[in-house]
Amino acid sequence: MDLMQQQFNVLSARSQVLLTLCGIVVTTTGFSGRLIAGTNRLAQGLVIAGVVLAMSAAVSVVGGVMHLNWLTQQPADLIRPWLLNCLEYRDQKTRAYRVGIVLLMIGLAMYVAAMSIMLLNPEAHAVTSAR
Repeated sequence: MDLMQQQFNVLSARSQVLLTLCGIVVTTTGFSGRLIAGTNRLAQGLVIAGVVLAMSAAVSVVGGVMHLNWLTQQPADLIRPWLLNCLEYRDQKTRAYRVGIVLLMIGLAMYVAAMSIMLLNPEAHAVTSAR
């Protein structure tokens, strides 16, 4: 049980890092998303897709990893079936984490591509400040 607890702790810590990265994407978009999206339609699409994928990663992690059932709540009358249930529970959470990582990495790549488009087009001034 101690080994499984350590594995769940690692999974939880990594999930928190992923959620922090998702939060950074949302915060950055709030500050510079409009400027990036003002470059052209491709940048707009990439920023939107990047944020949507980052939020999808957060949903995957919150729903699939952070939702908690205690190991003592796993059904089984004998040790071996109980352990197999616990291992399957851990594996489900690991799959949800992996889905979140893939979504976040693709989303970050799109976001970086959008920022690259903006930086490669410094003359684009499609967005004007409101007065």
